[in-house]
Amino acid sequence: MFKTIITKLLYNRHPWRKVNFDELGELYASMLLRSLALSLVALFVPLYLLRSGYSFQAIIVFYACFFTARILGDYLAGYFVARFGPKHAFIISYALQIVSLGMLITLKQVAWPLVLIGILWGITNSFFFVAYHVDFSKVKHTEHGGKELSWMHVMERLGGVIGPVLGGLIATYIGAQYTFFIAALLFVVGLIPLFLSGEPVKTHQKLDFTGLDYHRIKRDLFSYAALSMENNICINVWPFFAALFILKGNVYTEIGVLASAASIISLLTAHTIGSFIDRKKGRQLLRISAVVNAFVNVSRPFVSSFYGAFAVNMANETVTVGYRMPYIKGMYDAADDLPGHRIVYIVSMEMFGDLTKAFLYWMLFILSLVLSQYVTLSLAFFVAAAASIMIMSERFKSL
Repeated sequence: MFKTIITKLLYNRHPWRKVNFDELGELYASMLLRSLALSLVALFVPLYLLRSGYSFQAIIVFYACFFTARILGDYLAGYFVARFGPKHAFIISYALQIVSLGMLITLKQVAWPLVLIGILWGITNSFFFVAYHVDFSKVKHTEHGGKELSWMHVMERLGGVIGPVLGGLIATYIGAQYTFFIAALLFVVGLIPLFLSGEPVKTHQKLDFTGLDYHRIKRDLFSYAALSMENNICINVWPFFAALFILKGNVYTEIGVLASAASIISLLTAHTIGSFIDRKKGRQLLRISAVVNAFVNVSRPFVSSFYGAFAVNMANETVTVGYRMPYIKGMYDAADDLPGHRIVYIVSMEMFGDLTKAFLYWMLFILSLVLSQYVTLSLAFFVAAAASIMIMSERFKSL
């Protein structure tokens, strides 16, 4: 149903496509459902764990284990995608996500080890992102990738508009565990579009990590690690910081409102930015956005009200779209220029990014043992500001 609706809405906006819109439509539909499911719960996980009796340090370790597991998970996902194809990897990812959500739902009754949930959730994300980047980079249109990325971003943010407010209201008035239950159901529905066509890439491939020219892609690895770390601090650390030190009312609902409002801004800017990218203005847009974003991140520790947090979210979401979309377009085009090494390239990028994030969270854990919660999280925002500047080290030819 979702795929049919999306195809009717967007097919005429891709007039240059003669083939492969089915694959693209399935990705659009699946991303919409996944985004809606995750936006119901992802923002609220740290607060849910805190209110379930876990310490500040235990929550930091949860994320450290999450990204440590992803380092190995990315490697395994690469081999799985090469052997069976990205759609099969999506199915594994969604199934594991349902299991990890079930563990969170029953956390108080079963007392699952938090480290185990973090590891499982990390592997789940590895299988999704490796498969997604391989799939989309393969089926995108070379000359109109910016527009197609903008529509994919729209699908992602449509879920981000509805999910956070709905999840916040459910968590506030019914119970946070019910948001995890609804998210699990959405993941089940999200599997359906993936069964509607075959694999878009060659299967039974053999990966050759030694054949990739790492000297050639060293700037890609460095800049992607910076982008990945900056994004994660904004997505995970910022809502946790806001819940602890800024928001005073119905915290679940207020976090949801902040996230949904930011997603609306992102929706309004995505298509324009996609057009800029296709007109070869991506690098200029990336650099301006990255610099502005660095100042936004530096300002986060000094925010003290809901309206201040609202302003920061609006500014951050606008510039994040401005640097992320051109960067991802450049990365996908770089993968096209590495025939036979697409999967190896993407796995290497993901592994390097997750290694950096794992290091960040283990360092935050160590710092939390000697510093206050406020100072520990504030330092993360200064790291995010530096990472935002380091994104500009990319040298993608297509930008």
